[in-house]
Amino acid sequence: MGTSKDSGDLAHAASPSRQQEGHAPAASSLGAPDAEPPLPVRSLTHRKKRRASAVKPIRMPKPQQKTAVLVHADDFGITVEQSKRILSYSTACGGQGALNSVSVFANGPQFADCAYLLDDHWDHLHVALHVNVVEGPSVLGARAVPLLVDDNDVFCLSFQQMLSLSMGSRHDELQAQLEMEIGAQLDRYLERFPKARHALRIDSHQHFHLIPAVFDAMLAVIDSRDCELEYIRIPAEPVMPFLKNPSVLPKIPPINWVKHWLLNYLWRWDKDELEGHKDLTGVFCGINLSGHMTPDRVSIVLKSFEEYAKAKGQPLELLFHPGGCPKEDCMNPALAGFVDFYTSPNRDREGDTIRKLEEWLG
Repeated sequence: MGTSKDSGDLAHAASPSRQQEGHAPAASSLGAPDAEPPLPVRSLTHRKKRRASAVKPIRMPKPQQKTAVLVHADDFGITVEQSKRILSYSTACGGQGALNSVSVFANGPQFADCAYLLDDHWDHLHVALHVNVVEGPSVLGARAVPLLVDDNDVFCLSFQQMLSLSMGSRHDELQAQLEMEIGAQLDRYLERFPKARHALRIDSHQHFHLIPAVFDAMLAVIDSRDCELEYIRIPAEPVMPFLKNPSVLPKIPPINWVKHWLLNYLWRWDKDELEGHKDLTGVFCGINLSGHMTPDRVSIVLKSFEEYAKAKGQPLELLFHPGGCPKEDCMNPALAGFVDFYTSPNRDREGDTIRKLEEWLG
C-alpha cells in the first residue's frame, strides 16, 4: 500500500515509508509480542461482547440537520496563511466558493493563532474538531502516550500499525493512551470554542477514528466531557453513485478501492457502539476520489450522491483538502508522502471544485 498521500490518506499511512529513522517503528519494536499476529475477528468480536455486556450505550441528542450539502475542508490550522487560504473558498467568510464546513487541528503549534480566524464566522460556518493521532506533535508527549509517539513527541503510527495494535493484546493499553491524547485535544478545542460543547462536530485526520480502539476512545472522551454530539463523520462511502457513473471508474486509483472497502468494513464493527448514528452523520463522498476531488471527477458523481443522500434522508458531506502549504510549514516535514500531498497542485484544483460547486449546487 505504499503510495503518496495524494493517492489516498490511508494508503500512505499504511506505507512502510513511514517506518523511517525517528518515525514509525515496526509493531514489534513498540513492545507487541512478536509471535502474536493481529486477530481481527477475535479481537473485534471480544470488544463487541464486552461493550454489550458491560458498557451502557452512549446516547446523544438528535440534532437538527440544517445543511443539505456540507462542502467541507479538512486540515484547518496548520498555519495562519494556510487557514486563510481555506477560508478564501467560502463566500460566507468573505471569499468565493461553496465551502461551509471546516475541521480544525487542535494539536498544531499555530492552533491559537488560527482559531482567531473563525471567531467572526462561527455562526455561518460548521466547525469540527479534527482529531489527529497521525501527524505532527502530540499534545501530551511521550511520557503520557508512549505508544503513539516517538522520542520527539511526534506521532509515529501508520494506519496499519494502529489497526494492528487495536486488534491485538495491547488494545486496552492503546485505548487508554488514545483517550488521554484525544481528551487533551478536545479540552484544548473546547477551551477555545466553548459553544462546541453543546453542538460538537468531530472527525479525524486520515479517518483513524474508524479503527476500533480510536472509535471507542473518541466516544469515551465525548461522554466524559458531557458533550452533545451534533455530527460525526462516518467515511463509509457508498459504492452505488460510482457504479451509476461508470465513466468515473477509470479515474479511481485501485488503492482507493482498498481504502473504501476497509473503512466500510470497520464501520460495520463500529456502528453498534454509537446509538442513533443515522441522525448524527451524513452520506460521505471523499474516499474513492481522495486527493483528487477535482472538477472533472466530482462533476460526474455529484448528482448521484445528492440523490442517494436525499433518499437516505441525510445531508451529503463532500470532503476536500484545499489547504496546501510549503514543505517547511508541514506538521512533519520528514514525512515525504505528506509533503507531496500538501504541496501538490491538486490542492488548488480541489479549491477550484469548491468554487464551481457554488454554481453546481445553486
